[in-house]
Formats: sequence, structure tokens, C-alpha cells
Amino acid sequence: MTPLFKSHYSIGRSILNLSILEDSDKAEDSILLMSKKAGLEEVCLVDDSMSGFLEAYMSSKEIGLKLIFGLRVTLCSDMLKKNEESRSSNSKIVIFCKNTKGYKTLVKIFGEASKDGFYYEPRIDIPKLKEHWNNRDLMICIPFYDSFLFSNFLNGGSFVPDFSFCEPKFFIEDNELPFDETLSDKVESYCKNAHDIERVKSIFYCKRLDFISYLTFKCINKRTTLNKPNLDHMCSEEFCFESWQEAI
Repeated sequence: MTPLFKSHYSIGRSILNLSILEDSDKAEDSILLMSKKAGLEEVCLVDDSMSGFLEAYMSSKEIGLKLIFGLRVTLCSDMLKKNEESRSSNSKIVIFCKNTKGYKTLVKIFGEASKDGFYYEPRIDIPKLKEHWNNRDLMICIPFYDSFLFSNFLNGGSFVPDFSFCEPKFFIEDNELPFDETLSDKVESYCKNAHDIERVKSIFYCKRLDFISYLTFKCINKRTTLNKPNLDHMCSEEFCFESWQEAI
């Protein structure tokens, strides 16, 4: 099971940082230090922007970890359609860069997604992705939560992207949420004899005890309360490094 970390550079979505200073007050929540302590040789960082890449790359290299970086971005049916109805088909994808050229291409993709976004949300569509795509440099992964399968399952949608231009991999998770098993079945059914599946764990905080801090942080960001956090599918104590360590 692969741990997928998210850092504080994904505003409002993680309380983890990229510090490598062991005597710092940030050390306990450091993605890189906890990975190193656990004996990992590489760290997989999936962020919602490119802002943290340089720090992650330089710091992971300094302490002997290989960085695998992925950008989580909104996939829409048509970037030219900018109305409320067009948002109904939005879902998330994760684009990983495999090398230096892939990183440069990923910067271009995110730049165009940001420039042509809607409601301050960077968005990209399949035609625009095709313009930049090369399987040698980039890889698309479909997250378990917020994917088109998840959106169609939860909201009754029908948008299915055409990924024939690439070789997508689909993620499966189990965070003890009531719909995890049903959604896993849908992913496995969709991918049968066609796409690879990888079991992963999204990690936004270190220990289960940090869940309240994480929840409070998200409530402040969304201007909600702990009584009614309105956090969709994120109300689980299992999105933590402690849970991943117990599962492996």
C-alpha cells in the first residue's frame, strides 16, 4: 500500500509540512522526517499546486529520499464552458512527472489550468492535456475520492473521460468510510482487464490524535463549525500515517 502525502501547500487540506529540521517544532508533522524514520526510500507527494515542489525536491534530496511528485487538478469536460452547469462534470486527476521534462510540462499544464480556470479553480480538459502529453514524461492516476467514478456514483453523473491517449492507473483506498467498499467494487469493475489498480492511503496528518486539529483547521478554512463541519467524505480518523503503518 503506497502512502500518498499531501502538504500544507495544498491550502486547507493538510496539516503536514516539508521541514527537515529535527529539533524544530514542525518536526512531528514533517512528511519527510516521518518517512525517513519509517525507513522509506521514496516519498510520494500529491499536492493541489506546484508551490511546494522546489522545497520538497531540495529537502528530500538532502536527506536521501527520492521524491515522486503528483499534481492533483480538476478535470472538466470543456475548459471553454464557464457556467455553473459546467462544474457538474468536474472531477479530479493526479498527474505525476517522471523526469525533468515531465516536471517542466507539468508546470505548463498547471499554468494553463490556472489561467483558464473557473471560480478560482484551475481546470484542464482532455484536448488540452493531449497537446502536452507524453507517456515517457507523465503519468495520470485517478484518485479514489473525487474521481469521475466517485462523482458519478455520488451525484448520479455520467461524464466518463476518454483516457485512450495515456495509460491511467486507478487508486483504491479503505479509510473505514461507509461507501469505500461499494466504490472499490465500481473501480475494479471499470478497470477489469483494461487499467492497472494500486492500493494507496491518503495522508493529511500524522496520528489519529491529530484528527481534531485537522478537522479544526479545515473548519476554519471553510468557515464552518465542528458540530457541522460539512467536509463531505473526509470525516475519518484514518487519513493518517499511523493508520498506514498499522496496515502494512
